[in-house]
Amino acid sequence: MNKVIIFGSLVILILFGLGWWFLAGNQTQEATPAGSSALESVNEAFVIVAFGDSLTAGFGVPLQDAYPAQLEGMLTQAGYAVSVINSGVSGETTRGSLERATFIRSQAADLVILGIGGNDALRALSVDEAKANIIATVDILQSGENPPLVMLLQMQAPLNGGFAYKRSFDAMYKDIANDKDLILVPFITADLFLDRGNKLPDGVHYNAVGYHKVTQTHVLPAVEKVLQDTGS
Repeated sequence: MNKVIIFGSLVILILFGLGWWFLAGNQTQEATPAGSSALESVNEAFVIVAFGDSLTAGFGVPLQDAYPAQLEGMLTQAGYAVSVINSGVSGETTRGSLERATFIRSQAADLVILGIGGNDALRALSVDEAKANIIATVDILQSGENPPLVMLLQMQAPLNGGFAYKRSFDAMYKDIANDKDLILVPFITADLFLDRGNKLPDGVHYNAVGYHKVTQTHVLPAVEKVLQDTGS
C-alpha cells in the first residue's frame, strides 16, 4: 500500500513539474516579442549627444534643468522619438573636448551639439589655438562611415581679455561654421545673457530659467529642423 501511495505521489509531482515547465515556456515565448519591440523602440530613437563644458553639463542646476534634459523634454512633448545624452564636463576647454572627441564619435550619435570655448575665453587662452582645437574636434566627429550631423553652439567672450580678444573670439564661431559647413546656433546671446534673471549668481552660467529660454528660442527650432529634414 505504501508503495502505491509513493508511486502515485511521484506521478503527481512529475505531472505538476511538466505543467509548470509548459506554462513558463509559453510565458517566455509571449514576453519575447514585447521585449524586442521595446528594444527596437530604443534603437529607433534619434540620438543626440550634447558635447561641451559646464554650460552643457548644467553647472549649478539639477541635471533635469540643464539644456540637454530640457531639450529632450520639449522634443518628446512635440512627438519626436529622441534621446539626448548629456556629455558636458564642467571646466573643459577646447583642448579637453578634442581629447574626448574620439570617444564621443564612438557613441554613434545622429546629431552632436558641440558647445565649447567658454573656459578658453574666461582664461583668455589663444583664439587661434581654440579655433584649431574646435576644427580638429569636428574633423574627428565627422570621420568614418555614417558620421553625425554637427551643430555648433555660438558662444561669446567676456571682456576680461579686452575688446580685441572678444572680437576675435566671437567671430571664431561663424568662421568655423562656414569652413566646416556646420549648423550654427546662438547660445550665449546679449538679450538672454545680460538679463540677470537668466543666470546664476556667479554671472557666468545660465540658471534653469535661462536654459529654458535659450533652448526654446534657439536650440529647439534648430534641432526640430534637423529632425524634419532627416525625416526622423
